[in-house]
Amino acid sequence: MAKLMSNKSAPSAPSSLCIFDTPPSQVAFNKGQWMTYTPTNPVDSGTSYTFNVHDSAHFFQLNKTYVSFKLSLKNVEAATNGVDSNVISHTNFIGATFFNQVKLFFNNVIVYDSNNYDYKSYIHTLFGENGDTKGGLLTAAGWCDPDGSQDGRILSSTKELDVCAPVLLEVFQTEKLLVPHVNITLTFYRNSDEFCLEAAKATKAQLEISDLKLHMRAIDVVSSAAIALENRLRTTPALYPFTISKVKIISIPEGRLDLPFNTIYHDIIPRRVIIGLLNPENSVTKDSLNFDHYHVSEIQLDAGGVMYPPQPINCDFSNKNYAEAFTRMYEELGCVSNKSCPKISYKMFRTGYTFFVFNISPIDTSNAWELQKSGSTQLKMRFSQKTPKGGLNAIVLSQFDAAYEVDGFRNVVCVDVNLANHLMEKFGRLAFSTPNQTRTMNYHLLDLNILKMWNGCNGLSVDLTSELSLDATPRNHYFVNMIIPKPPAKRRFMCVFNAILKKNTKYL
Repeated sequence: MAKLMSNKSAPSAPSSLCIFDTPPSQVAFNKGQWMTYTPTNPVDSGTSYTFNVHDSAHFFQLNKTYVSFKLSLKNVEAATNGVDSNVISHTNFIGATFFNQVKLFFNNVIVYDSNNYDYKSYIHTLFGENGDTKGGLLTAAGWCDPDGSQDGRILSSTKELDVCAPVLLEVFQTEKLLVPHVNITLTFYRNSDEFCLEAAKATKAQLEISDLKLHMRAIDVVSSAAIALENRLRTTPALYPFTISKVKIISIPEGRLDLPFNTIYHDIIPRRVIIGLLNPENSVTKDSLNFDHYHVSEIQLDAGGVMYPPQPINCDFSNKNYAEAFTRMYEELGCVSNKSCPKISYKMFRTGYTFFVFNISPIDTSNAWELQKSGSTQLKMRFSQKTPKGGLNAIVLSQFDAAYEVDGFRNVVCVDVNLANHLMEKFGRLAFSTPNQTRTMNYHLLDLNILKMWNGCNGLSVDLTSELSLDATPRNHYFVNMIIPKPPAKRRFMCVFNAILKKNTKYL
């Protein structure tokens, strides 16, 4: 006789047997369409391109945003004496690596400034996308698999290269629709020709861009749902969480056997850290995305006084012994759990795809925010051979939790959890900060001219692209006193008998 394994188990049937069930109907969306925008400034001159999407009544599906353009070679040397001209190729994933910086504004409020966009997009695509996407969709963006043929990257002086690539901003990587009537401004800054081109010998060829367009997916929502969302926005702001990536470049001088003492971050410990080494010189004759091993022998990360891993990762690339670093790269990225592993073999790991990954989160894959921990993050690295002439650049990509909010008046607030929490904890105002306290702190910071006050305290030149070290003590405490909101004054209470007694004692 059959019976349930447990009385708490609910009876069920496979979906193939539910032949009378009716699927639900989608009633919130009217239609979806692609919107195309052109830059406001000329494309053929200058190095920045700005797109303005102003006051649209549509809901935008930000994770479906693409940029398309055409590339052509100019100033190419002609063949001489029947000898073929120099073969010129573009860097891998040229649709994204053609730009080195992207800025995003919502209602003239900067939401995201992606410095080193080329490195970010390449690393995220190499590790984050599955093989089918890279071998299919992203080939239109100039992606070539590491173990595949690189002939698709060869450029011709007589033909244009048509490129269409997704805009890989972390702010856009969300399933939530952006509320309407938000002015969007996107500014792309192009990379240098030395970074974007590869050739066997030096060349004067240059890349010329044309027909640049921005494509965004717009959704029309039914009136009843739109009105309901607007009514809710009057009391509760729309929240868009995302994982922000920050890139820092640490210079390593030539002739060293270890990494100089450095502190990557002074405030909040990141969720994950990815480290790669590059030659600092950008040249047409070198691969700009060749992450070589450079004979790293030991590497370890110190995050808030805790060593990751407890024992340093030891490598011996000369004798092809680096199994621990290779295995940890897959595990710490969560590739094994997600079943989406990059096509990097054991041999390829030491020939241009050497990355060291440290996952500081308790689990390798999680869609939830992690508990924030304050402390400094330091990198320790040793080499078995001296660093080459010209030194090295250590590319450090770190991931943090972040979010931005949009209220009913379309005020945009970037919830910079790192800054608000660090200020409140560092100066002893609050021992623990809740999300509401963090939001209040950020509103307060937005109303102040932080840069002006810091300049007045330290006499330093600081702009929007600068990064302030909050561990440094200002020359006076005016900066601290100004940015930390003062708590309301406490009222003193006294019983009537003591008040009369205190008042009359001076007459006795």
